[in-house]
Amino acid sequence: MLQTMIRTMLVMEVLFYVWLGGHMSNLGIAPGRIAALILLMAALWRFTHAYGSYLAAAMLRWRDGRALPLGNNLAALASEVTTRIIIFNWSQPFQRFALGSDPVGADHGTPVLLVHGFVSNRGIWIRLRRRLADAGVGPVYTVTLEPVTGSIDAMVVPLKARIEQILRETGKEKLTVVAHSMGGLITRAYMAQCGSQRIARFITLASPHHGTRLAGMGLFECAAQMKFEGPWIEMLADMEAANPPDVPALSIYTLNDDLVYPPESSVLEWAENVPVSAVGHVALLFSESVAIRIITAIRKRVITA
Repeated sequence: MLQTMIRTMLVMEVLFYVWLGGHMSNLGIAPGRIAALILLMAALWRFTHAYGSYLAAAMLRWRDGRALPLGNNLAALASEVTTRIIIFNWSQPFQRFALGSDPVGADHGTPVLLVHGFVSNRGIWIRLRRRLADAGVGPVYTVTLEPVTGSIDAMVVPLKARIEQILRETGKEKLTVVAHSMGGLITRAYMAQCGSQRIARFITLASPHHGTRLAGMGLFECAAQMKFEGPWIEMLADMEAANPPDVPALSIYTLNDDLVYPPESSVLEWAENVPVSAVGHVALLFSESVAIRIITAIRKRVITA
């Protein structure tokens, strides 16, 4: 569904540029100037994909008196612009070509499942998936959770099915989950409903464990459920308190997040929490240093009583 939506938007954009180019040509404007203007428009449109949320987060930080180094802010914005160009123009609309089939990486270790977040599909993992495979981690699998317009609870169903499918294929009893953003909440909801016995290790990247004050910028039921300290978030915490997950957990988050605010929302009380800076919300998935932290955590021996 998401793949079709993005492809449709790209086609409409191209058709608009073709129409605009033809109209300008009829006005006698030189082809070189037409091409330059269209390229500038395309670049500015992609810049706004990140700048809108960046500005909203910056305003919240200013309101709350939070000062972050300008260099870190600009680096985070630049990282978001470049990574969102890749995922929205290539890896998500054409995920089958960009990623190929699952699994990748080693074929004998503990399986790793990458769980995407809000309004995403498996294509968002294009860089981190390859880094995990190159490090000999795996086998590494992905999943696309739909419908993107539904609730977090509804996405638990396909996540559970994918987990069971992977464990059947590999003959393993457990797998490691690496989840981005809302994917961390989906996985927590899965463990709250189904138990954590199938999860060997749980790693989240920029997940709004306490919700986000920017949830109102998103559409769909799942966005509403991510309201900062909202009723769904509190319900999930209550379910975990009644049945605590028995799984080693790591939460990596960025102080320069433009979608999860405040950044401390990503702190998970029963996990190891690692803040980073100068990198954006989606760009965490493209960061080499973050990938190294994830690989180290996956390789860490799990001590059981």
